[in-house]
Amino acid sequence: MRISLRQKIVGGFGLLLALIALLGWVTLSLFNSLRSVQRQVFNEAFPGLVTVDQIDRSYTAQTAAISRYLINSQDRVLVRYNTEVENSRFWERQATELFTSGEERASLEGIKEAGQRLHALIDNKVIPLAARGDRTLAFSVLDQGEALIKEIETNGTVLRDLQESLVRESEMQVERRNTQALVTLSIVTVGALAIGVLVAFILPRRLAANISRLVEAVRATGRGDFNSRVEIHSGDEVEELAVRFGEMQAGLQRLHQLVAQDRELEIAASIQQNLLQRTVPQPPGLVLTPVQRQANLVGGDWYDVDSADGTLCVVVGDASGKGIGAALIATVTLSVLRAERRLGASSGRIIQRVNEALREATDADSFTTMVYAVVDPASGEARWFNMGHPAPFLIRSDPGDGEPRARFVEGPRNRALGWFEDPGLADTSVHLRPGDRLVFYTDGFLEAKSPAGDMFGEERLASELQARAGARPEAVGDDLVRGVERFAAGKLEDDLTMLILEFEGVPLGEGVARRSTGDEPWHSRR
Repeated sequence: MRISLRQKIVGGFGLLLALIALLGWVTLSLFNSLRSVQRQVFNEAFPGLVTVDQIDRSYTAQTAAISRYLINSQDRVLVRYNTEVENSRFWERQATELFTSGEERASLEGIKEAGQRLHALIDNKVIPLAARGDRTLAFSVLDQGEALIKEIETNGTVLRDLQESLVRESEMQVERRNTQALVTLSIVTVGALAIGVLVAFILPRRLAANISRLVEAVRATGRGDFNSRVEIHSGDEVEELAVRFGEMQAGLQRLHQLVAQDRELEIAASIQQNLLQRTVPQPPGLVLTPVQRQANLVGGDWYDVDSADGTLCVVVGDASGKGIGAALIATVTLSVLRAERRLGASSGRIIQRVNEALREATDADSFTTMVYAVVDPASGEARWFNMGHPAPFLIRSDPGDGEPRARFVEGPRNRALGWFEDPGLADTSVHLRPGDRLVFYTDGFLEAKSPAGDMFGEERLASELQARAGARPEAVGDDLVRGVERFAAGKLEDDLTMLILEFEGVPLGEGVARRSTGDEPWHSRR
């Protein structure tokens, strides 16, 4: 028969309770007086301390939330700020009911007034400045709220000191009452001592041993050892506690692994962002505008721009896979590409070296697509190698007779890098005229899916780019990204990367070297 821990304890101490009950009426009056003092502490002092701490915490959380909002402009952070504002007002109302003395009311009014000024500063100045994009000025204005926070903390300290004083006074009363109670309880202790000794030997020593084993397992877990298992078969709640503790260890171990993975993702994202250029060269006659929107913390989209010897080198790539694996492929590609370019290698040699590096450093299923373009501002010639990547899109400012205003510039499509020993080095060229735009992009724009499963596709992309032919390049990129996000209902499965190249120079010749034909406004390869 299973005997629960409760039954063991109740049975063992039943004799003690019987003896204590005989003398209970002697101490009843003393304990009633103690309860009145304790009631004063728990109903007034402790709630007051909790309320003050909650007010301080709420205002601190508000400033922290606004600081994060100024950094990343995420709406959920602003919601967090509004929630903390409501929390502070709630606890201020609680404090109004708890604090009745003149000094307490004065400090509370000081907190309310400072809080109102802080909210007015943030709502009327900081948030509007951030919404207009002036974050530096918003941070400067937010710094003015430090004095208000200090004023709140000062008044909170006064309130806390008053409550602690009340606690200390109540503790002194409790001490005096305890002395009286101890005199009476000593009589009970003498009578219960003999029975207590017997009870100590009756209760199973195994109970203490099992609890000690649990304590050791808890300590080991606290040190990070999630494999310390404890087996207890006592047939009571201690056994169940051991089982639940094992389940908790497994959960903590999974949580620890998730935290480690998140940290690795953060490190990979930081490395990837550092690899991407912070500034883009803008040689005379050319305007290059990059646009990038990552679907996850790290991804496989990348780009690189370099200006040397009077030409502009533009590279856009997309590594296979997702997450850290794709980011590593992009890192290898960028590293080799930049190293070879610094050594003065030709475009074909650079592509061959990237292909060799990917074949050596990645597994057989990994690859990257890429468009490697070289633009000459003097002649307006743009020549590129398409390594399994979507074809660039050309928008003419003034199309010639029989030439479409905008089209996908199809040409030889070589193999993706990292798969084959010889990916091919066929190139495509086009002569740009002033005002022409050449758009490089990744397949995230084409393969974005709506909730119904439809793909954004080349037709929509071409229509969107043509509709914005007269807009500024940065506006075109931002509008297009937002359009794709709306199409996908905010659930992007792939990164979006685009480079918009606008030619402003005077062309030396005309004509387009291309391998595709068509009388339509634009030509699709699909």
